[in-house]
Amino acid sequence: MSDLVFNPFGFLHHDDPYVTYKRMRDEAPLYWNDELKFWALTRFADVQEGFRDTGLLSSAGGIALENRRPIGQSMGFDQFIEFDPPEHTVLRKLVSRVFTIRTVAKMEDEIRRIFRGYLEQIVPRGSSEVVGDLTSPYPMDVISAVLGVPPEDRDHLRVSSDKIMIRTDGVLEIPPAAAEGMLGLVEYFMEDLPKRKAGEGSGLINDLVGYEVDGRALTDEELLGFCVLFVIAGHETTTKMVANVLELLSRHPEQKAAVAADLDLVPGVIEEVLRFHNSTQYMHRTLTRDHEMYGQQMKAGDSVLLVIGAANHDEREFGPTAEEFDIFRRPERHLAFGYGAHFCLGAALARMEGKIAVEEIFRRIPDYEVDHDAKVRFHSSNVTGWRSLPITFPTREAAAV
Repeated sequence: MSDLVFNPFGFLHHDDPYVTYKRMRDEAPLYWNDELKFWALTRFADVQEGFRDTGLLSSAGGIALENRRPIGQSMGFDQFIEFDPPEHTVLRKLVSRVFTIRTVAKMEDEIRRIFRGYLEQIVPRGSSEVVGDLTSPYPMDVISAVLGVPPEDRDHLRVSSDKIMIRTDGVLEIPPAAAEGMLGLVEYFMEDLPKRKAGEGSGLINDLVGYEVDGRALTDEELLGFCVLFVIAGHETTTKMVANVLELLSRHPEQKAAVAADLDLVPGVIEEVLRFHNSTQYMHRTLTRDHEMYGQQMKAGDSVLLVIGAANHDEREFGPTAEEFDIFRRPERHLAFGYGAHFCLGAALARMEGKIAVEEIFRRIPDYEVDHDAKVRFHSSNVTGWRSLPITFPTREAAAV
């Protein structure tokens, strides 16, 4: 087992991290990286329990390995994803009503209009780099519409959000480009929030200004944290998810043909892609007390990675075909959106965005082909997907609605 090395910096942009994940589940379900000083959990039941037990595994020490810090140490503004209950529960109540399945369903026509607008631009061309043309601007427009960000500001937020996720191969420290991206978002909303407080604009940000839950309003730092988090989470995960759908289906032509013949399969496609190749591969937690597991002694303050990508391929949960991509699988559950108190608030919105994008693509350009020689992976410590995904398609077929 000495040759088993899991280092997320320079790891997730490789072709097949799931081979290493399988070895970890089989040989080292509790893995210790002595160089970077973290534990990693890889089996479904362990990762699920890690999400559930917020008393043992805290989010308050940062949710990414490169951002870890002592529990409770602030970055200058507070993001509720890095709070633990009960504080997290109070803040979650503020926005949960906006992201319910019923509320999101009311947004379907607008979301579909946004995606069609981008799709119509590429249909006559017969080719596209779908990340830049479709899957990146589309979710930014959606989350911006929810927040009330003006159209003229959305490109700036998208570029800043993309930069935040950039990491350097094999390097733990956050690179200057990522810091620049975060600064861009923070500065934008620091200028924007006073305008919202003065009554300008509309959208979720305006709703949050001055809103109270259980007798208290959000602080300025919490408001800033909400805005930054919504842009990053609302943009990055959907960008990667939709591109992952197109890439995976292109490598499974029988399943791709089945989707083209029956768009009712699309929700199942989304769930299987979320399971098989989820954009978020791990979440970082910090141990609040000493704990023994698999015969090893873990200490308070240790870093623990909940490796979602490994858990979602666990044969103990998904059976002997767990390593296979199968849109007919219909998994009863997976951990792509986390679990428990921190289950992703935007899950319903992300599913809706994915469903609409895949439906519209298969209505207009069902015969698309991916240029696998030219595709480029996104490089990050905990996010995986495609930075560039070129496709071609017959313009004759594309012209027929």
